[in-house]
Amino acid sequence: MTRISMTLLLLLLVAGFGLPVTANSDTPRIISAGGSITEVIYALGRGDWVVATDNTSSYPEPAGEVTKLGYFRQLSTEGVLAQHPTHLIGADATGPDIMLKQVASAGVQVSVLHQPRNLAGLLSVIRDVGDIVNAETAANRLIERIQREVTEQKQRFLNDADTTHSLRALFIVANNDRGLTVAGQNTVPQALFSELNIVNIAESIEGYKLIDNETVLAGNPDFILVAGHMLHGESALQKLCSQKAVAATFAGKHCLVQSIDSSIGLGLSPRFADALGIVADQAKTAIRQKQTASTAGLYP
Repeated sequence: MTRISMTLLLLLLVAGFGLPVTANSDTPRIISAGGSITEVIYALGRGDWVVATDNTSSYPEPAGEVTKLGYFRQLSTEGVLAQHPTHLIGADATGPDIMLKQVASAGVQVSVLHQPRNLAGLLSVIRDVGDIVNAETAANRLIERIQREVTEQKQRFLNDADTTHSLRALFIVANNDRGLTVAGQNTVPQALFSELNIVNIAESIEGYKLIDNETVLAGNPDFILVAGHMLHGESALQKLCSQKAVAATFAGKHCLVQSIDSSIGLGLSPRFADALGIVADQAKTAIRQKQTASTAGLYP
């Protein structure tokens, strides 16, 4: 058998068994699962290595233009291996497990990153991804930039806001017939609130769950943030402010509700400082409203 025909046979066998095949074995082919992971890869200058992502990966813009493989929790083995990847890098909950095992068995380097949903977790993800894609120097620079920007946002908030007023807030991710689904502990919204010493009235909840009206009333948030995907147009804003429980709170009475892009409000994004700035701006608006109400004798 000639060398050429032997090579062709090997390629056919490898492709048939779903093993990763690349046109240039020196160039990694990455499948990124999870919007936050994808954003980190691009921020580290490795976007040209990404051949496919899950459906939640839309930022930066080039990430929205590559092949989409579905929701990152429900990727198929066939869909992944059809891209001939060398790496699958996924956020926590990437799956299902059987797909991860089959893809790894096919010779793909599978990395699912499990980190806390806070600033420290974000920086850890950046370090881990930097190690995987051989971009340690870029990762260190990105970490330093994020830390600097977060410090600046927090200092600006302290300088601009009258922080003698303790603040309470709520982050809503869904509003439907079942009620309000909100962000509790171990979520990015909790991390954003904590960085500014703002009390999350849903902090007793783990993750994202329904909250009862009594808890919303008792917590009486001063302002509310909502995931951008659920608040479109002025009518949606007014509908939320008039929701039974919300309407009776300080935030509801003054309609102190602000939407935030879900990719930075819910995801561990390198744009963490941008999200923090949005929270800080809404907090300062609430503080001014409380001061006005207090002067008028309408708030203790």
